[in-house]
Amino acid sequence: MGWNVSDTKASFKHGSLELIVQTRPSLSFELRSETSTSEWQIQPKEDSVEPNTPAPGLDEAYSRLDDFIACYPQKYPWPFSYQLDVRVQPSDENLLVAELWLSVQTSMLECNPQLSLVPTSPNAPWSSHRDFLCSGDRRTALAIHPLDKDDCRIHADRSNSLERLELFGRFMEKGVIRRGRLLFIGSTSPISENQMIDLCKRFAASSLPLTA
Repeated sequence: MGWNVSDTKASFKHGSLELIVQTRPSLSFELRSETSTSEWQIQPKEDSVEPNTPAPGLDEAYSRLDDFIACYPQKYPWPFSYQLDVRVQPSDENLLVAELWLSVQTSMLECNPQLSLVPTSPNAPWSSHRDFLCSGDRRTALAIHPLDKDDCRIHADRSNSLERLELFGRFMEKGVIRRGRLLFIGSTSPISENQMIDLCKRFAASSLPLTA
């Protein structure tokens, strides 16, 4: 079917599941089904920028085949630009599988760019498992590509309820592009651990992206 793109969001319908990327006023993505909604906010952070400083507005957003790309500029006081590329993968009607490619870049001599993914769904707290993160109803899951785990940090409270997932955050100099890949899965029924492990194995074996 492909992406339906407007000025503020893009959506991809797959059976009774719908993946929505909100691009204005801030960046987030969510999975909607007939029974639940799971949403994540993507928040930029950098040591030189005061907390609660509004993030740069959207620079451009467009679809390309099964991809949707949203780009945010480097704009003072933010010393880096960032981008989200969402690529929907082939799957059966009861499962929506998408790869999320996040990237950061700077024209500064040095900075420490970071993107935080924060679950905001009030009805289903997320928990951390060995190879993936999972919503309380087990109908939505998120996995980090094995090659990118060293660039990610998972923060959870004492009850193992996920607070945020941090990507990047290390020193980066001018001209460098840093990328991270995540697997986002939505299902019309609870996802079994074996099914999730199989999807993670396929994700680990998938080819690297050729674009930023």
